[in-house]
Amino acid sequence: MPLNSASSPARSYAEAKERVEKFKSLDDASILPQAYTRLYDCGERTGLAVVLLHGLTNHPAQFVRLAPLVQQLGASVFVPRLPEQGDRNRMTARLARLTAPMLLASATEAVDIACGLGDRVCVLGISTSGLLCAYFAQHRQDVTHAIAVSPVFALLKFAYWQSRMIAAALRALPDFFMWWDPRNKENIPPPTGYPRFSTHGLAQCLLIGDDVYACSQMSPPAAGRATIVTNERDPAVNNRAAEEVAAQWQAHRPNASEYYRFTDLPSNHDIIDPENAEPRIDIVYPVLLQFIQKTMEVPQ
Repeated sequence: MPLNSASSPARSYAEAKERVEKFKSLDDASILPQAYTRLYDCGERTGLAVVLLHGLTNHPAQFVRLAPLVQQLGASVFVPRLPEQGDRNRMTARLARLTAPMLLASATEAVDIACGLGDRVCVLGISTSGLLCAYFAQHRQDVTHAIAVSPVFALLKFAYWQSRMIAAALRALPDFFMWWDPRNKENIPPPTGYPRFSTHGLAQCLLIGDDVYACSQMSPPAAGRATIVTNERDPAVNNRAAEEVAAQWQAHRPNASEYYRFTDLPSNHDIIDPENAEPRIDIVYPVLLQFIQKTMEVPQ
């Protein structure tokens, strides 16, 4: 059954600011200050509002270097903390509660808020949030540009159908936690992100990718423009599945979608966080900023 999350776009800048404060109120004492929801505000409605969505087990500090650069483009920038992430306790088990509808509802509210912050809306996310961006590209006409970075349509090097079977098994089996890096365990960057993940939580996120993969075969993206960005040497995902989604979009609307592959990056999944291993933000950020700027060129 396709996923669905009812949207209610903010009708004014004032309403958007009120809803930002409500979103911020979710950051209680259990949350790291670095992980709080952030608004980089220009003090008034702008021509462009950008939503930056962090990946699974990370939090808004993933964009601590990128968000100010986006704001310098004259954009309002909203960086929400997504559900069950950003806990002070890196070994928390709260990710076991994460569901696809919960994640989608939170990201939908963030995009709804952006509709009041700017005349045009761009949403950029990485990894599991790359799937959220692909979902908005597929389903939301009020999103001007959706940029999915390293979307996890298929795990590791598995074909899409194999990854889908694995995810279904993970959802059926009892939940357990796995280290992102079994050798280094909790001694991995970023120092404030979770070093392990819930198998149920990850498998729930993949349901969002399943929705997009299926819908892209039947209908064009609803957003004004859809962009997928990958790293050729990404060890965590099979880029072929992302290429297949991009190809379907291009077949439906050739001038409204784009696929970009980095060929000069090290083996790394998180290509955005400056605290990650071997960050090459000197290469990645200029490309992402260029894509964000292209939002202003999309016909409305």
